Amino acid sequence: MNKLFIAFAAIISSGIFAFAYWSEWISLRFGEGSIPEITEDFTPPYYYASTELYQQVLFIFACLFLLIFGFAIIAVSRKKWGQVMFAFSISMLCILAVMINGAIK
Repeated sequence: MNKLFIAFAAIISSGIFAFAYWSEWISLRFGEGSIPEITEDFTPPYYYASTELYQQVLFIFACLFLLIFGFAIIAVSRKKWGQVMFAFSISMLCILAVMINGAIK
């Protein structure tokens, strides 16, 4: 049960974030999306300052999560449970990096 849960968590956690960041980056890249609007009662993170900076941040995190997702898939298929746990841990650390990056004003 533990191996199944960790494998599921390693793949899903990085996969969901990879999908979210890639879909946002692609929609911005092809002109379908926009940066969220800034209101007076909301202090946005630093990367809302320009579209290029916002796209760079999205691209960096999309690549990180995609690499972790691929690594988790390969580790699960080879049944290397230590590597699966490592992929899960790295995924959680990248999620922490996303939260810290969003908190920088």
